Amino acid sequence: MKFSAEELEIRRPIWIALSELYLDTGPDWERVAESCARSPFAIPEIRRILFDEVHPVVHLNLWSAAGVWDGFDQDWLITSILVRKRAPVFRLPWPEERRYPWRELKPYLVSARERRAQAS
Repeated sequence: MKFSAEELEIRRPIWIALSELYLDTGPDWERVAESCARSPFAIPEIRRILFDEVHPVVHLNLWSAAGVWDGFDQDWLITSILVRKRAPVFRLPWPEERRYPWRELKPYLVSARERRAQAS
């Protein structure tokens, strides 16, 4: 994937936060949602970033018997996302709205965005 330096600066914290949903430990949903809520991206775009950019790189960790539990190496994560080809052509037959981890993250993200809107 090709991104400008500015785009990378914006995406990097989102990629790192979303990758935590694939660790071999229970995620801190509120912290991940707050990291995403600070971004300029709309909620559907965050879902796309999750499934098209982060998920393809780290999803196998959830199936590993000895998976990463303390956080992915950030340089590895960013490089892996960047060297991947663009969004997958094939989509799974069930709606992304009901897929893990989005179905758990989305309510926290909506709530975090509402709190940020009320605070401003």
